[in-house]
Order: sequence, then structure tokens, then C-alpha cells
Amino acid sequence: MSLPAREADRWATPAPQPIRRAVAPARAPATRPPIPNPPHPHRRARRGHHPAFWVFSAAVVSAMVVGLVSLNAMRVDAAYRTRSVAERVRLLTDESRTLVNDVARLSSPSRIGTWARTEGLVDPAAGDVVILQVPRMSGLTASSRGEVKE
Repeated sequence: MSLPAREADRWATPAPQPIRRAVAPARAPATRPPIPNPPHPHRRARRGHHPAFWVFSAAVVSAMVVGLVSLNAMRVDAAYRTRSVAERVRLLTDESRTLVNDVARLSSPSRIGTWARTEGLVDPAAGDVVILQVPRMSGLTASSRGEVKE
């Protein structure tokens, strides 16, 4: 059996790589005392979060819970007040209707006539009532009418 062309390329020997040689530095490196395994500044061992993080997180979560609970309490209180005011408006509307009906009933002429007869009042005779009609006096001053100024 023969290998397909694709697999044959994989089995082929790689081309030889050029040999790289180390280049000598232009100057000698600075001499430092050797530090045994210096830690990388951005790579620390994972030990969990700092306690200040937990305190801050607990304060933020607590403030959010208290705020949410108080907002819900204010909403419920507003709902109760709205219901109370609506009930009060309904009661006052009913009372207003009752009072308007009482005024209409008590001020009717037939009722007033009945009350007057029970109290002993009588209708005046036809000639006992005189309606006076005074002509209007336009253009007259107080002195021309005989009034005295003080």
C-alpha cells in the first residue's frame, strides 16, 4: 500500500535548520547580587480576596438590601394611603349627595307651607299684601334728593 500524497509529506524528513550561534555582548552585564527565584510582580499565588474586599462587598450588599426593603415599604404605605383617600372621597361624595337631597327636600315650597300651617301661620288675605314699585331715580345727587351731607 502506498501513502496518500498528504500523508507522505508528513512522513518526509524536515529540512535542516541553520545553526544559530550565541553573539557575544558588546559590554559586560551589570553585576547584581543573585536573587533566588524572584517573584513576578503580577503573578502572585491565589490566596483569596483581601478582607477589605469582603467588608466593602458586605456593606454594599447590606445597603442594597436595606434600600430595597425600605422602597418596598414606602410603596406599600403609599398603596394603603391611596386606598384610604379613595375610601374617604367615596364617603364624602355620598354625604354630599345626601345633604343636597336634604336641602332640596327641606326648601320645597309645599313643605314650607305645610310647616307654616302646623305652626299656626296663615296665608294673607288678598288685599293685605301690597307690592310697592318705586320708580328709579337716575341722575339725581344726594343734595337734590333732600339728603343732608355731614
